[in-house]
Amino acid sequence: MWLLTRIAIIFYISIIWVTSIAVVLFVWHKIDLLSIQGVLELIYKDSQKGTIAGICAGGIMFMSFLLAKLIYGGHQMERTIAFENPAGRVTVSLTALEDLIKRLIVQMPEVKEIRPYMIANRKGLEVDIKLVLRHEVNIPELTSRFQELVRRKIEEAVGMEGKINIRIHVTKISLEDIKFKNNEDFQISAQSPFHGYSS
Repeated sequence: MWLLTRIAIIFYISIIWVTSIAVVLFVWHKIDLLSIQGVLELIYKDSQKGTIAGICAGGIMFMSFLLAKLIYGGHQMERTIAFENPAGRVTVSLTALEDLIKRLIVQMPEVKEIRPYMIANRKGLEVDIKLVLRHEVNIPELTSRFQELVRRKIEEAVGMEGKINIRIHVTKISLEDIKFKNNEDFQISAQSPFHGYSS
């Protein structure tokens, strides 16, 4: 998959660069308009050269279509996992597992928002989870607990025995909840009665 992606990137960058350089040279008057017109007339009038130009253009179009289809197809394969049951083959969408993880983690009081993303490859299952926390917590302890919960849930759901790599990114700790908590503490302390001193 990575090789196809690199080939596609090189292919599209080459086309963009060649086109851009030709336009820049034309704008800077480095390419004569009459020369371009002469080449186009030659291709138009000479059937052999016109056929070659048409084959080249068709080849570029076919290559772009083929690379796009291969990359998109490979990406779709990465978004599913499959296993064999006695009655036949079963395919599970990773979107379904992402929703399962979302429902599992969002119930935790420490979590305000979660965005999971999963990819299946030859090494196993790659799980990326972005978290927004509600308040300050012990992040190493919390994320370790989440990783274990997610791993257990995936294994229970699909019986996956391969490697499951779970990466967690804490993108934000919600300051609104922290401010709300501090305001509550302040109000409680402000409402406590003043007893003065006793003689």
